[in-house]
Amino acid sequence: MKVLALVALLATTLAVSSAALPVEPKNAFALAQEDQNQPQNVVEPRKPILPISVKSYIVVFKPTAATHIIEKAERDIMELGGKIGQRYSSVLKGFSAWIPSPVLQALSTNPFIDYIEEDGEVTAYGK
Repeated sequence: MKVLALVALLATTLAVSSAALPVEPKNAFALAQEDQNQPQNVVEPRKPILPISVKSYIVVFKPTAATHIIEKAERDIMELGGKIGQRYSSVLKGFSAWIPSPVLQALSTNPFIDYIEEDGEVTAYGK
């Protein structure tokens, strides 16, 4: 009698447990879809307190500057939000670039740079 009662209790427990389960278990794709529908935590980028100006400059290196030094300066400018324009190698070593003002200040301390000049339009007038 105790065995029958135990079997009946076990059968009832299994029936109740399986009734609580969903009919079709969700697969990984369905769970991923649900996650996409949930609101995501979005961190707003921090805005600078002062506007940063980006101007076009011509950066000229000393004749003794190695190519890898110039390439490193180009990479640094691009990583910090600038953009490289033209590269110069025949008459002088250097490049033109749009450089944010804080990067320009740091770049001006590079001992391999001969000078940095703001880029502009040049025209020739004849008489």
